[in-house]
Amino acid sequence: MDERVIPWQPTVIAGPKQALLVTPETAEMMIQKAKRPLMVMGPLLNDSPAQDLAIKIARKWEIPIVSTGDAYKSLKEKGVTSKAYGMVEIVNLLKDPEWKGIQEGQHDLVLFIGVNYYMGSQGLSTLKHFAPHLKTLTLCKFFHSNADASFPNMKGDQWIKYLEKLAQK
Repeated sequence: MDERVIPWQPTVIAGPKQALLVTPETAEMMIQKAKRPLMVMGPLLNDSPAQDLAIKIARKWEIPIVSTGDAYKSLKEKGVTSKAYGMVEIVNLLKDPEWKGIQEGQHDLVLFIGVNYYMGSQGLSTLKHFAPHLKTLTLCKFFHSNADASFPNMKGDQWIKYLEKLAQK
């Protein structure tokens, strides 16, 4: 009998609803289908090439940006308009179906990028269980099992290539 020990992997254990692994092409289809997407950009992108790519992605589809942590400052320095919210605050607003959203109404797709993994995981879990009216997509280099769709775990250079594909005009 083969009794291999399989290490515990928190990003693989998901419960009843596991995230769909997506490519840039699939992520693009999700964004195109969305009527009112929103991008939540976290501080892990500050002063990195990934932040510039995330900005290009948001501009490509005219997606409003919510900045968490100290991301607001670095975005403002680059001339990017964003609304500053704490991660817990924006998650609480998103789960409320009566919330009017950042611009023209409740959002139907929320893209997360650059948010600390533990905060993102908890926020996505909350939205998964208490916000059936919206879909979540993570553009991080780590797989988020609590999202509806997520990029797979990957190394930094591969992640940048994924973001470049998504940012192309």
